Amino acid sequence: MVINIYQVALTILSTIPQKFPIMKILNLYKVAISIILTSASSLLLMGSAWAQQSQKPSYDVKIQNNSVCSFITGNNVNIRSGPGNQHQVITQLNRGDGVRATQRKGNWVMIVARVYGYPPNESFKRLNGWVFNAYINGCSEDKFDMWRN
Repeated sequence: MVINIYQVALTILSTIPQKFPIMKILNLYKVAISIILTSASSLLLMGSAWAQQSQKPSYDVKIQNNSVCSFITGNNVNIRSGPGNQHQVITQLNRGDGVRATQRKGNWVMIVARVYGYPPNESFKRLNGWVFNAYINGCSEDKFDMWRN
């Protein structure tokens, strides 16, 4: 819905009795436009914030529910586009970098996201890559060696 600010302001002005002095009319006109602009910008900001909030949590929840908290164990570790040395290096990660991993294929582990921050304020950046299993551990004690066994 598009709001024509001037049309709304003119509609408001048309309801003002003719006997009002011109300065009062102009002041009312300014107030009406100010109220309309403030309301419209507030609605746009609220809509934008709602859209961002509604998208991000569902992605984060999907990552958390379908992957394993893991971290990189070496420096300048190559993350590749597929499970093998023949695949292109897409990025490098360092010791302690948090990632979310989903599966193992041979000696390679699939990484679906890079983790930033700590729970409950952690965030995820999509990362579709593979790391050699000697350079990744699980975060928890019960999953620490899961990518090597």
